[in-house]
Amino acid sequence: MDYVMTALWVVAALGLLLAWTSRSRLAALEQKLEELRRERAIRTADEEEVKESVSGLRKLVSQMAAGREVDSSMVLENRLFRNVTAADLQAKVESAGSAWVLDVRTPQEWAGGHIEGALHVPVDEVQKRLHEIPRDGREMFVVCAAGGRSAAAADFLSNRGYLNVFNVEGGMGQWRGSTVRD
Repeated sequence: MDYVMTALWVVAALGLLLAWTSRSRLAALEQKLEELRRERAIRTADEEEVKESVSGLRKLVSQMAAGREVDSSMVLENRLFRNVTAADLQAKVESAGSAWVLDVRTPQEWAGGHIEGALHVPVDEVQKRLHEIPRDGREMFVVCAAGGRSAAAADFLSNRGYLNVFNVEGGMGQWRGSTVRD
């Protein structure tokens, strides 16, 4: 009977040892699987970033082939619009009078004063009011209070095929020209 009990203890101990070893192997396999999942997610994210960059570069090359000016910052930042200062816009407005301005500020900001002749489309309405924004190829200067919202709108518009889009850096905060109120 003692032999049977000893044999049972040995079998139980071997079973526990086997279970512990299997659990260790399973944990190592789970860790390896998680590493592979993370690596694949990174690779997929990298592939998407590369596709987006290549798409942007193709559009930039297309603009160059069409004779449009592309500066180095546009290539480095993978953007299809150009940045200008408020002073650049003011010079355009005063000299040629052909500057076309899209103001993407809030209605309250617009009411406080805006560039005469500007089209007002708040940034959160640009997508649904796209049909109101002329696509005639004229230079379009997008302005907001400081340049952030206008950059987002300029990016949106230029990625939808609008040409000659300019973001006014510094926005109305840097504007020294005359304004009108409605």
